[in-house]
Amino acid sequence: MIWVLISFIVVTGLAYLLLSAQLDEARLKRRLERATFSRISAGFEPLPETQGAPDSPGFWQRWQGRWGKLISVEPGGGLGLRLHRAGIPLKEGEFLAFNAFTALIASLLGLILSRARLMQTLLFLLVGLILPQLYLLRKEKASMAALSGQIADSLILMANSLRAGHSFLQSMEMVAREMAPPISREFRRALQEMNLGIPVETTLIAMGERAGNEDLELMITAVLIQRQVGGNLAEILDTIAETIRERVRIQGEIKTLTAQGRISGVIICILPLAIGGFIAVINPGYLDSLFSHPLGKVMIGIGIVGQLLGIFTIRKIIQIDV
Repeated sequence: MIWVLISFIVVTGLAYLLLSAQLDEARLKRRLERATFSRISAGFEPLPETQGAPDSPGFWQRWQGRWGKLISVEPGGGLGLRLHRAGIPLKEGEFLAFNAFTALIASLLGLILSRARLMQTLLFLLVGLILPQLYLLRKEKASMAALSGQIADSLILMANSLRAGHSFLQSMEMVAREMAPPISREFRRALQEMNLGIPVETTLIAMGERAGNEDLELMITAVLIQRQVGGNLAEILDTIAETIRERVRIQGEIKTLTAQGRISGVIICILPLAIGGFIAVINPGYLDSLFSHPLGKVMIGIGIVGQLLGIFTIRKIIQIDV
């Protein structure tokens, strides 16, 4: 009986040790995937390139890439990636909880101000849901614009560091230490992933996907090619920095030349509302038939559609890719 009990204890202990080791490995893998936004894992191997042209994105992918950004909560690549780009130190669940809290507060405020009217309460609820998303979108765009303006300076800093005899990783560490966010945040994140044992090439690719910037991806591609075929990396970085500076200069000239078109779009958007508000103040009952008569409602709908088409057309005209 004693030997049976001892055998049971030994077998149970071995099973516990085996399961705990597997659980620790799975827990480490989940933490690693969370830290790298599921772009890479401990056993990552690059996929072989497929021959032929890639499939064109469907309607759902295009919608997710444009308007779906407002409500994208895809784990590891949607909301978490947007929070990282915006520099907001919150997890996906924390941001969604804050979004729900703001919607609840807004709905309670609408319930009090509108005296329990359903439509006004729903309107306040919608505003409470949209405002945090708009703030996130604004912070994300501002952070990515700041990142674009810092890439050329960071490349020059890395090139000078390489000429001084430092290694590539030391030059990345200098950028993470000397530059301001968001570029320092991306390089610091890449260095942390390298310290976890992830290969340099894999880390650089993940950083390019995480940042979502064409200029940074150009630098990463040049570094990856240089690590394979060799060459003077400092001169390569200087050339890329000069190319980026020239592109920024051309984009500034294009922005100056298209300023009139942008102002025209703003005027087209604001002018009908301003005229309607002015008439409503001068003669309050003058526009009542426009909102009550069926023909007036049709005219309002046609006007809104025309406004949207005009704004869309002007945006297409003034958007020039460099």
